[in-house]
Amino acid sequence: MLYRMNLIYPINLVGHDKWMESGYALDLAGGDIITKDGEILGRWQVVEYDPEADDEGGRYEFVPDGHDIAMFAEAFVFLDHRTSRGLALSTLTRAIKEWHEVQPS
Repeated sequence: MLYRMNLIYPINLVGHDKWMESGYALDLAGGDIITKDGEILGRWQVVEYDPEADDEGGRYEFVPDGHDIAMFAEAFVFLDHRTSRGLALSTLTRAIKEWHEVQPS
């Protein structure tokens, strides 16, 4: 299935900006993961995060399309700390990109 929107990164977490802008509302802590070409690879989600606990971390997860269990996960120490969140997102998207590149067409 192809997704039509302006996707600028090789791996895009749809809804991530909206989740951050919401103040990390738990009901927005997930969405599709889509390639720059519009191919839906699966879903992202944030788990083990409590928005009421400002000094606690959590984990980003990637659940491939058609699966129920996360294939890749990356912890962050503190969500508002850009270094921790940025490193977690970078590591997760790199793993997804490398996995996708070796998948049969």
